[in-house]
Amino acid sequence: MSVSSSRGRSGGPPGDETRDGWSAVPPPYSLASVDNALRLIHVLDERGELRVFEAAELLGVARSTAHRLLSTLAFRGFATRGGDSHVYRPGPALVDAGLRAIARLDLRQVARPHLLALAEETGETVHLVVLEGNGARFVDGVESSQPLRVGLRVGMVLPAHATAAGKAILAALPPGQVRDLYPRGVQALTGRTLQSLDEIERHLATVDRAGYATNHGESADDVAAVGVVVRDHARTPVAAIALAAPAERLLPPRIPLIAIRMHRASLAISGDFAAPR
Repeated sequence: MSVSSSRGRSGGPPGDETRDGWSAVPPPYSLASVDNALRLIHVLDERGELRVFEAAELLGVARSTAHRLLSTLAFRGFATRGGDSHVYRPGPALVDAGLRAIARLDLRQVARPHLLALAEETGETVHLVVLEGNGARFVDGVESSQPLRVGLRVGMVLPAHATAAGKAILAALPPGQVRDLYPRGVQALTGRTLQSLDEIERHLATVDRAGYATNHGESADDVAAVGVVVRDHARTPVAAIALAAPAERLLPPRIPLIAIRMHRASLAISGDFAAPR
């Protein structure tokens, strides 16, 4: 996150327009094999099944190449073979990804009014964050209207242990699961970021006891934040809300009151998310 005095907006380069979320032209640095695999995933999702010769015609490649691509997708769970080995259908990984996208959209819709209310009540920038691997993805947010404020980071992914929201989710996970999320070690964003798994685990224990997480310059200098976990009806952590402000405005004496307000918002989101609609 960064502290900003205005909300900037800039468009992409000419020719970068999209339709239905897909770029009109591939970027100059695209890898053909990756692009072909993604195109096959998209077609599998649309049609429900795909034969090897159809994939070959679609991509303009040899059938042997199309077969290797589809076999790789099947190996990774994005496709399955039917009774005929030349027919492929959407696999569990593709189905799960779709279900997660639907759940995330649903969570955003449920959380939105509570984010707006919390931002208005506190006067600070508020985000909804979900865990992706060991990263914290900012999926929605409401920006403060104050002249000096923290800008929106919707769409960004930061190391979870470097954010208040990410730490709030990590602290709610079962013991031992956090370490499994860091097979390649720990990334530091600033000199204040937690530097090792042992340090992360010790810190998460304090977060669990406090009931909320804080971030003092750990993801960006001069920015402070508070994070509170959001759970579903089964008490499983599904997201977190984060409130961020310039460090000079989010001082320690203010944090407990902020956390109380955030807990109210979190419980309201959990209640609405679990309610039948």
